[in-house]
Amino acid sequence: MEKTIWVIGNNKAEMLDAQRAINSDGSMRAVCILSGKALERAGNDPTAVSEVSLIILDLEMSMEENFESLGVIMSKPALAGVPLFFMTNVRSPELDEACYERGAIVVLTKPFTKSGIVRAERTAWQYEVSKNVEKVLQRQASDLLAAKEINRLNEKLKARNELLSSIFGRYFSDKVLEVILENPSAAAVGGERREVTVMMTDLRGFTSVSEMLDSDSMTEMLNFYFARMSEVVKEYHGTIIEFLGDSVLAVFGAPLSNPNHTEEAIAAAIKMQNVMSEVDRFCEEKGYPLLEMGIGLHRGEAFIGNIGSEKMMRYNVVGRTVNICSRIENVCVGGQILISEEALNKVSCRVDVINRNEINAKGVPTPIKICEITGIEGDYNMRMENVRFDIMVPVDEGIVFNLYIVDGKHIREIPCSAALKEFSHKRAYVRLFEDTTDIAVNTDVEIFAAWNDGTAAFVGVYAKVTQKDDRFATLHFTHVNHSFELFADDLLYAGK
Repeated sequence: MEKTIWVIGNNKAEMLDAQRAINSDGSMRAVCILSGKALERAGNDPTAVSEVSLIILDLEMSMEENFESLGVIMSKPALAGVPLFFMTNVRSPELDEACYERGAIVVLTKPFTKSGIVRAERTAWQYEVSKNVEKVLQRQASDLLAAKEINRLNEKLKARNELLSSIFGRYFSDKVLEVILENPSAAAVGGERREVTVMMTDLRGFTSVSEMLDSDSMTEMLNFYFARMSEVVKEYHGTIIEFLGDSVLAVFGAPLSNPNHTEEAIAAAIKMQNVMSEVDRFCEEKGYPLLEMGIGLHRGEAFIGNIGSEKMMRYNVVGRTVNICSRIENVCVGGQILISEEALNKVSCRVDVINRNEINAKGVPTPIKICEITGIEGDYNMRMENVRFDIMVPVDEGIVFNLYIVDGKHIREIPCSAALKEFSHKRAYVRLFEDTTDIAVNTDVEIFAAWNDGTAAFVGVYAKVTQKDDRFATLHFTHVNHSFELFADDLLYAGK
């Protein structure tokens, strides 16, 4: 059962300052009570009363209300014996004497000093220890057993505090923790609207990759990947909001304001793609499949802050900006960085762009203009190291790709057929047999391939159209299988 110190007063700012000062130590949880009605409700709650180890009452409020709050405390039998402190702006012998006459054992000056906090916590724990000893003595009739029980409880409390510190340190960046601790209102539910740059990343084809690995291997691979991506995001002053399966949601420009948050998001995205070479080396050493990551960026106003309830909350970002970023990330292929033109227009330095396009997103009335980024200049001067991904080789055989267009969750029954002209493990360059507008940039297709003698080469492979020029299109594979790997090895390495 968590032990608490009640801090009672009607000056919200002062009470929150007192709460933060006590909570910063971590051994007791301070609870602010800001009115007589709130105190009455708390006094009628058996669970809340049982957790109280010390009461700190604001003298100025008490004098204003003619000590009504003190009367409420004295009227609750369950609070009898709980140590009582008074806190006041200015002390004098006369005021101290008045506090002692009303049951106080200590008078503290606001704001609390370190020694004052230590004194409050020692008093609270002494009260708890005395209660525990009394209970143990009654139950066990042994001072030795009582001492052992108290020691066990203290060790358990210490272990729990260490665990909480470890968990918070893993899930939140140092800057988020720093802002929450320094801002008294940061511990409350709520936040603010702010213009930020949102980043979403996703490992392409990870479903098929995960099917090849056992749970321990997949966990090891993801932990290495997330660790490297997190380092880069923090390096460029971004904040990791959460990990979603194999995806990362991050924000730049919050909780700390930063006028160059879009530039830093772009630089972080480029370095993250370059760092994927380290991830692939790790995967090669471990015998794991190689990974590809797509990154989407968008800038706009979003709500960011503590979202949840008084019992459970987390730092989060929500709003239309996040939804649009998700749509942009959805059309990425491995190795790509796509950014909205709206966000790109806010950047003050030169950014290298190789492709521009439009996408239609559910819930967005107008097409979203997007750009593919390969570098950024200015203070960053960074380039993507693997823009081409790999090198395609010419194909002489008459291999046919039947392309079935994927519309959401539905796959069209009639394919668009094409001849394979160039090929690699990641991409294919094809010539469409017929001129069609159905095959366009960002179109998703399922591929059924056949050799020139009509026998099946592979089935059930998915790809996205990344370039389209007249009747020629470039496909980037997003999901492959064993039959595809056999086809690729036969086509690329036969005769070598």
